Amino acid sequence: MPEVIVRELWTYPVKGCQAVAAESLDIQKVGIPGDRDFVLWNDGELVDAKETPRVTALAASFDAAEGVLTFSHKDAGTYVHTVRAEGEARAARWVLDQFSTVDQGDEVAAWVSDAIGKEVRLVSAGDPWKINFPIPQMKLLHDEPKHSFFAASPVSLANTASLDELNGHLDTPVSMDRFRMNVIVEGLDAYAEGALTSLENDAVRLLHVTSAERCIIVETDQTTGERAKAGLLKNMPQKSKEERFGSGRIFGTYLQVAKPGTLRVGDRLEVA
Repeated sequence: MPEVIVRELWTYPVKGCQAVAAESLDIQKVGIPGDRDFVLWNDGELVDAKETPRVTALAASFDAAEGVLTFSHKDAGTYVHTVRAEGEARAARWVLDQFSTVDQGDEVAAWVSDAIGKEVRLVSAGDPWKINFPIPQMKLLHDEPKHSFFAASPVSLANTASLDELNGHLDTPVSMDRFRMNVIVEGLDAYAEGALTSLENDAVRLLHVTSAERCIIVETDQTTGERAKAGLLKNMPQKSKEERFGSGRIFGTYLQVAKPGTLRVGDRLEVA
């Protein structure tokens, strides 16, 4: 079988905020520990970079062993938060999912709100819930357990050749961080990730779900939070009307976990 090489691994401790590079990821059925474990909340809705691009100017790192979440912002400075296992329960919804979250307190909420200029709460996941995505494209994920705030699938993957192809159509090239993916691989032709069935080695097996349909978030600079259209969306491949469930513009792919395990930078994965 052909192989790909894992070149980069990333987690996003707070949904919408900046990424943290990793040398290895613990791939679990319900998600990657340390990835989207926290999210900003406002009036029952999750706050992300789609409607609030300023959140991408926030860097966030999470030390799970110490239970410490550290924020930094170029103007607001640094804030260190000790994570709460218990707190006020706040009901939330995300697309069709409905679940409960644990509020992380007034002090961190005030600091983050001041940094991004919007009143928000910081919350973590409460009890696990089930993914509610009842469409044919998401049949591998619908009704599966979930315990973090990933958008569509527990693992996402992008291909360096696809970025090279896309950048060839742009006046100003962009970096891979625009797409907020967990696993970056090389060894595939441009956009060939959308035709995969599975990727695996002795430690882990991942199943292709569907190509990732993109939104305006990809036009957001992931360091400054500024959104100036670079033409990314219009230069991406497009699904047919029958296949799409969102914009139809695709970059990267969503994966389900068939065999949990550890994935490392430099690993080789057989592709089918």
